[in-house]
Amino acid sequence: MLALLLATVCGVCSTPYSDSHDPAPTAVVQSPGGKPLKALTAWMKLYKKGKIDYRDQRNIGSKESVAVKYKVRTASDVGNPTWSGDLIVILKATAELGTAEAAKAITEVASVGIEDKDKYTYSMAPYSVRVAAFEALATMTSKQAKDAVAIGARGEWSKGRAGNSLRAAALLGLGYLGDLSYVPVVEAALADGHPVTRIHAIEALQRLGDEKAIHALIRVVENEGDDAVLVTAAKGLRSIYSKFIRDAEEKRDREAVQKPMAKAGDKPADNKKPIQPPPSARLAVRAAIKALGRTNWRADMVLVRLLGDFRSSESVPALITVLERFRDNPKDVESGKLSGLLRVKVHELLVSMTGAVYSSKQPDKWRELWDKEKGNIKVAQKRDTGPKIGGTVAAGFVGIPVEGTRVVFILDLSGSMDWPMDDQGGKVKRLDYAKRELLKAIDGLAPDSMFNLVTFNGDDEAEMWSKKLVDASKRNKDRFTKFIEKLRPLGGTNLWSGMEAALDIKLMKYGSHYETTVDEIFLLSDGAPSVGDVQDPIEILRLISEVNRFKEVRINTVFISSQTPPEVQAAQDRMSLVPKELMRRMAKQNGGKFRDV
Repeated sequence: MLALLLATVCGVCSTPYSDSHDPAPTAVVQSPGGKPLKALTAWMKLYKKGKIDYRDQRNIGSKESVAVKYKVRTASDVGNPTWSGDLIVILKATAELGTAEAAKAITEVASVGIEDKDKYTYSMAPYSVRVAAFEALATMTSKQAKDAVAIGARGEWSKGRAGNSLRAAALLGLGYLGDLSYVPVVEAALADGHPVTRIHAIEALQRLGDEKAIHALIRVVENEGDDAVLVTAAKGLRSIYSKFIRDAEEKRDREAVQKPMAKAGDKPADNKKPIQPPPSARLAVRAAIKALGRTNWRADMVLVRLLGDFRSSESVPALITVLERFRDNPKDVESGKLSGLLRVKVHELLVSMTGAVYSSKQPDKWRELWDKEKGNIKVAQKRDTGPKIGGTVAAGFVGIPVEGTRVVFILDLSGSMDWPMDDQGGKVKRLDYAKRELLKAIDGLAPDSMFNLVTFNGDDEAEMWSKKLVDASKRNKDRFTKFIEKLRPLGGTNLWSGMEAALDIKLMKYGSHYETTVDEIFLLSDGAPSVGDVQDPIEILRLISEVNRFKEVRINTVFISSQTPPEVQAAQDRMSLVPKELMRRMAKQNGGKFRDV
C-alpha cells in the first residue's frame, strides 16, 4: 500500500481540526508592500535548512523576522512574531500580488514534504506549512493566478519527483480556489499513473463538490486498484453526500419555520421527513459493492461505511460475501489480510438493515435468509444497531470490546501511575489496576488473533514488549503475564512516543512507504504529555489523525482521572486540551471508544 504519511491537509479531511490551526499573526497586512516574493524565498531557504521550528510559539523578535527584513511588515507593527506567523504574513502579501509568479511561489510552498528529497522533523511541521500555503492560495481571485495553478495541475511546471510534488499541490490548490471551471483539469489527473497525483485530484474534487465531481469520484471507486486512492475517493463521496444531506435538512427546517401556522383541526405537519439522497447515491452504492474485496480490508471498511450511509437491498449479498471470505480464508485473518474490525462492521450493518440476528460466523445462515427472502426484505434506514452476536475476539479491555484481530495495547508507565485510584469501592494503585485489566483482555484473546504491548514513560523512545505481533497462544500469554508483573512506574509522560511506536511512524514525509497489520489500539494513560518530541495535545491529535488516515486503525482510549492531586489538575487545566479531552477526542477521531475511570 502506498502510504501518505502526514499527507492530509486539514481543510480537506473530515477530522475536525478547526481548533488546532496555527494562530493568526498579530499584525495584519493591509497591502503587498515590500518584497514578498523574495521574503518567501528567504523564509523557505531557512526552513529547508532546518533552522525554523514552525511549532515554536515563542517570540522570534523583529531582528529575526524575515517579513520585517524584506519590509513586508514593519518592526513597529510586528507585535510578538513567531515563525509560523511570519510565514502567514509573507504568504498573505504574496497572494495579494495576484500574479502568476506569486501563485506558483505559493504552490511551491504547498508542495513541501510531498516526495521531495528533504528530511523533515516534527518541529518543521510540513503539514502545517502546506495548510498555510493552501489557505493563502485560496484568497487569490485573478484569472492569471488561477490559470497558473491550472498549468501546474496539468504537470507542465517541471518533471520528475519535483514535478510530481508540484502537480499534486497545484491540483489541490485548484480545489482551494473553488472555481468550477477548472474541474476538467482536475478530472484529467485521475488518469495519472502516480497514486499521489490521483489522491490530490480526488481531494480537490471533494472540495469542489459539484455533480461532476461526484460522478468522477464514483468512477474512481468503481475502477481504482490502489487502496490509498480508493480510500480517499470513498471518503470524498461520503463527505460530499453528508454535506448534501446537512444542507437539505437545514433547508427543510427553514421552510418549516416559514410556513403559516396550522388552523385549528388541521393535522400537524411532518417537518422531519427523511431527506431523499441525490440520484447519484445509487450509482455510488453500486460502485462500492463492485469495489469490495478489490484491495484490502482497510479500504473495505470505508466502502462498508458508504453502504451504511445509503442502505439498499443490493448491498446485502455483497456484505454476506465478506462474511464468507472470513469463513473460507482463516489464514488471511492470521496474516492480517483480513481484520476482525471489518467482520464486526459488516455484521452490525447486516443486523441493522435486515433485523436478523444471525452470528457473524454464520454466513451460511445469512445466505440462506437472502436466498429465501430477498424479495421480501425491506432494508431499514439508519438506526441503533442490534445486539452484537459473535464477532468480538475478546471480552474487552476496561469494558471496551476488543474487535480487532491484530491488537496493540499502549500502557503509561509514568510516575503518576503509582498514585492511588478508586476501584470497586476501595483503593488500588493505578498501575495495578492497569495490569489487572491488561491480563483480563489478553486472556480473552482468541487463538487466531495477534497482540503486542508498548510502554512509555519519560524516555525518548517507547519500549515494545515484542519486536513484532505475537499469536495469542497459551505460551505467549504466560510469557506476557510474567513480563507484566515486573513493570514499574517512573518519570514523565512521553505519550507521543507510545503512539509513534504503535502506529509504526517512520518518516515525516508525504509519500513514505509503510506497511502495518495492526488494526486496533488500546491506550491507557492517567496524565498529560510532559516530555518528548510532541507535547501539545492538539498537535498530537492532528498528527495521529493524519498518520491514521489510510491505516484505518481503530484507537480506543482509557483515561484514569480519579484522585488526581489538585496541583497537578490545575497545571493540566492550563494546557491547550486537558488530558481527558485529549483522550476522548483521540478515540472519537479514530473510530474508537473512550472510557474515564
